[in-house]
Amino acid sequence: MADPRAVKRVREEDLVAWDTLPLSMSVVTYAPPRNLWANIKRLEISGCTFEEFLSTDLARTATEAEKEQWKNRHQALEVRGETVLERSLVADGVDKQISVETVCSAVVLMPRKDGELSLLPGNGEEVKAVMIQQWPLEIKSKLDANTKYMTTLLECSPYPLCFFTFDGHLITCNPAAVEVFGNTIWLQSDIFGMGERERRGLNATNLHPSGSFGFERTERRTAYESMMDALTEEGSTFEVDLLIRRRGDEGQDSRWYCRVFAQREKDPVTGEPMIMISHQDVTNLRKVEGELGRMQMSQQTTKELMQHNDREVAGSLMVLLGEDFGLNFNAQTSDGGPLPDERSESGSPRSEDSSVSTESTSLSTRTIQLNGLRQCLEKANDWTFNVFELEKEAEGLPLQVLSWHVFLKHNLIEEFNLDHVKLVNFLRAIEVGHSDNPYHNATHVADVVQSMHCLLSKGGLGKFVGRLELLAGLMAGCIHDFEHKGFNNDFLIKTQDDWAIDSNDKSPNETHHIASAFRILRQPECNFLHRMPAAQQAQLRKMVIDMVLATDMAEHMAIVSKLKSDLLKRLENPDDEIGDDPPEALKALVLQGAIKVADIGHLYAVHEVHIAWSERLEEEMWRQGDVEKESNMKVSFLMDRDKPGVTKSQPGFVDFVVRPLFEVWVACFPECRVLLDRINDNYNYWKSKEAADKAAEGV
Repeated sequence: MADPRAVKRVREEDLVAWDTLPLSMSVVTYAPPRNLWANIKRLEISGCTFEEFLSTDLARTATEAEKEQWKNRHQALEVRGETVLERSLVADGVDKQISVETVCSAVVLMPRKDGELSLLPGNGEEVKAVMIQQWPLEIKSKLDANTKYMTTLLECSPYPLCFFTFDGHLITCNPAAVEVFGNTIWLQSDIFGMGERERRGLNATNLHPSGSFGFERTERRTAYESMMDALTEEGSTFEVDLLIRRRGDEGQDSRWYCRVFAQREKDPVTGEPMIMISHQDVTNLRKVEGELGRMQMSQQTTKELMQHNDREVAGSLMVLLGEDFGLNFNAQTSDGGPLPDERSESGSPRSEDSSVSTESTSLSTRTIQLNGLRQCLEKANDWTFNVFELEKEAEGLPLQVLSWHVFLKHNLIEEFNLDHVKLVNFLRAIEVGHSDNPYHNATHVADVVQSMHCLLSKGGLGKFVGRLELLAGLMAGCIHDFEHKGFNNDFLIKTQDDWAIDSNDKSPNETHHIASAFRILRQPECNFLHRMPAAQQAQLRKMVIDMVLATDMAEHMAIVSKLKSDLLKRLENPDDEIGDDPPEALKALVLQGAIKVADIGHLYAVHEVHIAWSERLEEEMWRQGDVEKESNMKVSFLMDRDKPGVTKSQPGFVDFVVRPLFEVWVACFPECRVLLDRINDNYNYWKSKEAADKAAEGV
């Protein structure tokens, strides 16, 4: 018998796809001889209807030569498992004959799935049959020439292109795919780069909801499942940016950040669905997209940045963008037209005390001012960064200036094709939305963004942080205290504040920060993500939500415990290989831990900065205590202005809250050891001050 792996399996309802082909096709059986199906071209050549074709008695009408031909075909197809190729003259109508190439191959014809009446003999069971294709040589020659041309183009393409069955087996591919993935290519393991644990249960049917397989839900598995869900109809498409393995020149695998594009197609011969997969380098794509966007929007950028009566900020940001602010400024005024919004020369929207240059300020003076800002931002990569210096140099707008700087530093605007005008609008709106609280203000948020920048870029988190995680981490830092009122969650719940009502008493501050910031992002003029694919936006949003919710101190010990049990134990276990693409849950946990570290980052700041933040926090807590007294409420712990406050309890706070987090964090990421050392230095200061105060009280 023929090798069953070489036999095509065709479902009866898929035969209709062959009606569109310019060749004669039919399906017959030879034991006993019987016609089962014919396409429109075959019926035209025969000059009969489909019903007449089916009712033809082949055993009675066939010549001896035809019967001998059937016998030879049967031996080749059924016994030796070969494909039969013949050339002959056949009738084309009544008075015409044409040269054809006949291809006979074994098929298994399967009954219909839609429940309609089957044409198959017997009880609608599978039938072993022969598919006969007759190509008119004139048409075949043209198709061969076209196929050769297309094949040449495909083979010359620098981008991998593959065709797969829906169960992941390769049908064919071009040389570029072989160069990237090797001679053996599988959809799940090569195209999506999934390991054995990630692939578990993907092809299982009737899997119990509780899960009979222990698999890891990673970004790659999620992308694969999303693709399979999307490719439900012929012509449907799916695309995702993914980090996958790539075979190196010397057999060493490397990582390739590429855009995977998938489209559902139908095999024109078998009618079976197949998946076309192509790859393109994301970095190169986004360089082209980013440069085109920059060229198109440069003039618009200048205009938009100067529309809100804050030319000093516009100048700072334009210089950071790489534009010549002086030339752009002159270009706006050289035509004699007024600049946008010339009603006032006031400074920042947050601070009336900000020093603002007048229009008469020379460009050289402005350059000197900007040099101070540049020098400050050059220190943004250091753990010892002083955010109060930035607050001064950025003229009261540290958050938008620093956020813009780190977005540029990480090339996020170009790589993710972000709308940089709308990004500036978003950052401006977020900064304006921060109140002038002593502690929870835009300067604190800028400090957290800077700490996230350092943690994500040099804190040893590389295995857990891809490019999208980096963008999410900086964005979460930027919005994590948006519109903070200066009151803690307990106060909001006790007073039945609207935020507590809206959140059902669950993290009212953090829930509001997220919701309100995403409402800003939803505004057309602020939606800097509008070019990002919807699936990627959803993934980014989820990461940002998880991180901001983690800043609720009520979640502190739970996250510290999870860092110990879910991360540290795995890192310490030599038999547990997390791999280059850890599970999504583990990535989320690391990002949550990172923003918690950053949120109390003043504890590892230089001594003077740490003391300043501690005093600001103490004042803010006292202000809440003042409100509680006025409302005849019980004054919360450390919030009574007439009793010792935060600055008197720092050693205990470090011992019971801070040190457990940082010790497990440093154990996971030794690159952060310097942070714990600096915390200990500041801790020793508070301990010595505590001892001195006690000694003074005893005198």
